Amino acid sequence: MSPYFRGIFSLDPRAGAIGSAPLLYQVHVLSSFALYALWPFTRLVHVWSVPWQYLLRRPIVYRAARGARQPSPR
Repeated sequence: MSPYFRGIFSLDPRAGAIGSAPLLYQVHVLSSFALYALWPFTRLVHVWSVPWQYLLRRPIVYRAARGARQPSPR
C-alpha cells in the first residue's frame, strides 16, 4: 500500500502496487477517492469556511420590549 500512496504524492502512481492488496483495502481507497471527488459538491465544503465574523462579533442581548406582557407562570 505505501508504495502506491508514495506514487500518488510523487505524481507517479503505480496502479499495480495496490492490485495485490486485500479487497477491503482496495474498496477503502476507492471510497476515499470518491469522497474527495464529491466533496466540493456537498455540504461538507462548509468545513473550510471559518466563521471569523461570528467569533469576533459583539454579543446580542435579547430583552423584552417595554410594556410587553410577560408570560404567566403555570
